[in-house]
Amino acid sequence: MERWKSPATTGLVRPAAVISRHRCMVIWLAQAETGFCRMRRMLMTTVVATGLLGGCAGQGELEQGEVYDPIEPANRMVFAVNETLDTFVLQPTAFMYKETVPDPVRDMVFSFLNWLKSPVILANNVFQGDWQGAEVTASRFVANAPFFGFVDNATGLGVVHRDEDFGQTLAVYGADDGPYIVLPLLGPSNVRDTAGLVVDHFLDPINYIGNGDPFDGNDDRAAFQIGRRVVGAVDFRARNYDTINDLKRTSVDYYARVRTIYKQRRDILISNGTPKNGNGSTGSTGEFEEYVPGGQPAERAGTSAPKS
Repeated sequence: MERWKSPATTGLVRPAAVISRHRCMVIWLAQAETGFCRMRRMLMTTVVATGLLGGCAGQGELEQGEVYDPIEPANRMVFAVNETLDTFVLQPTAFMYKETVPDPVRDMVFSFLNWLKSPVILANNVFQGDWQGAEVTASRFVANAPFFGFVDNATGLGVVHRDEDFGQTLAVYGADDGPYIVLPLLGPSNVRDTAGLVVDHFLDPINYIGNGDPFDGNDDRAAFQIGRRVVGAVDFRARNYDTINDLKRTSVDYYARVRTIYKQRRDILISNGTPKNGNGSTGSTGEFEEYVPGGQPAERAGTSAPKS
């Protein structure tokens, strides 16, 4: 058996470029493995923390579709503030946007906002082990990329948009809703979905684009994010202008009705459109086709929110 000989004895010298390339490959693989392990630990930690918060809240046994709202007085106060802002700021702004901006342009804005969410949706597809959903999300992103999402080519090809977020991911791993919460400006939520909002913020690569120093007077990152949220809110309110106004006008208790709709809508999203009602059959949808109180805009080709 031939013994190994060192380069010094054989006269052969391994090129430095090859050594450097191999070393970089090893470092890259180590960093990728470390990043994956950190992401997995973050997922499991968030699931456990959310489960503990929901369990410690004393939720007890709830009837099918009932919402656990232990801090209802505080929630109603925040809800009233949000409604005041909607009445005097968001509603008139949305009315002007709806009446002055042509439908094709508003469709482009809606499509662009959905396209920007693609990395977060894809990440949650992967977290949930939904490889078919991940393929759909990636296909939509690539199909709409030539026009930066302003033109929705994917839907025309039969690849329909479906929202996924970390709140849904936590639910897939068994995390309960936890107490119902009304967030300032953001609207209805719960402990699980609020934790999901935080994680989705850090998962979104768009949040890391631009200058992020708020003390230099040129915080491009914050300006873009604020603009994105404002445009999204106005677009959502404009597309659901009549529906929301009718809901306000016809509801005996608007707060309670929004709370019920939010719960039912989230159940539909978590189960990908096939929730079970009290009779064990598939729940029907149909009253609020594009209305998702306090949440992301509903997909025009997706499932609609159920009747309360």
